[in-house]
Amino acid sequence: MKQDIKSTVIIADADIAFASSLEKVLENSSYEVVDKIPKRRDLINVLMEHAPDIVIIDYDLSQDVKGDAIMEIRRRNPTQKLLMMTYYANLEVFEFCMEYSVNGFATKDCTKGELLEALKIINEGGFALPTPHKTEEEVIAEKPPELNALGRKLKITLREMQILKFLIDGKTSKQIAKALYRSEEDIDNYCDGLLKKVGVSQKQHLISYAINLLF
Repeated sequence: MKQDIKSTVIIADADIAFASSLEKVLENSSYEVVDKIPKRRDLINVLMEHAPDIVIIDYDLSQDVKGDAIMEIRRRNPTQKLLMMTYYANLEVFEFCMEYSVNGFATKDCTKGELLEALKIINEGGFALPTPHKTEEEVIAEKPPELNALGRKLKITLREMQILKFLIDGKTSKQIAKALYRSEEDIDNYCDGLLKKVGVSQKQHLISYAINLLF
């Protein structure tokens, strides 16, 4: 009887226990884990010899500069399919994927079904996004295309539009900072920049202007 050909996968994660758990999840699926690699340099060396169908890679693999292993892979092999694993899904992660042509990302707490679906999408040439979370903050963080369209109307960046949407919804700088894994000072600086771009001096005027133009 002819056996189905499985897609090959390398798991690159410094957390050996997590890598092993992913391998177990992929047992009896259409994917075969051919290697588990915990170090950036070892991964690069292996990929120079043979490329799997997909690399499941930790965003923070090197534990030095976030994403630097992915950057190096992209320089050496622009066509290698990559599924990036991260602890959270936010605008920074999405923008990184766009900049370095990562084929999708999933959160480390994703279910087996979500992981398999992400791999299927990538294998078929698509871009995999995490299953939306239920909280308003996380939903906003995971909808960059919609926010980007709104931001273009105001001639502001995607990050600024994300923060502005939180302001429109009545969130404080502290709440926004928590949702986006930023400091309150960072959020206040973004707000100051938004005020200058729009040409108003108060947040309420900024919010009113944005609501009238966008909604």
